[in-house]
Amino acid sequence: MMVRKLRKEEKELIKKMLGFVKKVHAHSEGHSYSHVSQVTEVAIEIAKRVPEEVDPFTVICGAIFHDIGRVNREFGTLHGLEGAAIAEEYLEAVGLEREDIEKITRIIARHTPTSMLKPRTVEEKIVFDADALDRLGWIGVLRGLLGKRGSIEEIFYSVIKKRREDYDRLHFDVSREIGKKDHEDLVYLIQELEKALERRIEEVEKIEFLDEE
Repeated sequence: MMVRKLRKEEKELIKKMLGFVKKVHAHSEGHSYSHVSQVTEVAIEIAKRVPEEVDPFTVICGAIFHDIGRVNREFGTLHGLEGAAIAEEYLEAVGLEREDIEKITRIIARHTPTSMLKPRTVEEKIVFDADALDRLGWIGVLRGLLGKRGSIEEIFYSVIKKRREDYDRLHFDVSREIGKKDHEDLVYLIQELEKALERRIEEVEKIEFLDEE
């Protein structure tokens, strides 16, 4: 649950942050401003419904900046750590207190499994869950395909099948409740894609057999 309401100066700063992030994410593929907006909205919903006390300013700022490290990057393995460094510089420039900066940058660093840093605070876990939820369902699969290279088989086994794991990594019951339908859609989609790929492989093997003759 949110422990307090946002102060006037915090609301103004959040508006400023949203304008900045919207501009820098304008040409991002798969991690566009719409993704940032969705993750922020879901993070707020989770924060309102979990029994733990949540600081609204910290969790909202963490969600807004969570993917800033992906901007203009071909590979996103370290985007959590890189994003934390970028956000720290920005937050210092707008005059945020050091304690708040550290809380927000830890959210950014720990929001993704690729950082190899598990989220610890409730705010870190909320943004982690909100980001994972946006990878589920039909839209999540489409986002996962954008910008990927390789054969259909390679993309399927390296990207899409991994989405199954996202639901199991969620920290809160409310997160699983929010993502249940999208997870069910994802499981169905993966099953259908597996069948289609099996048929595709069978057809290729038939052609190879004819070539041998």
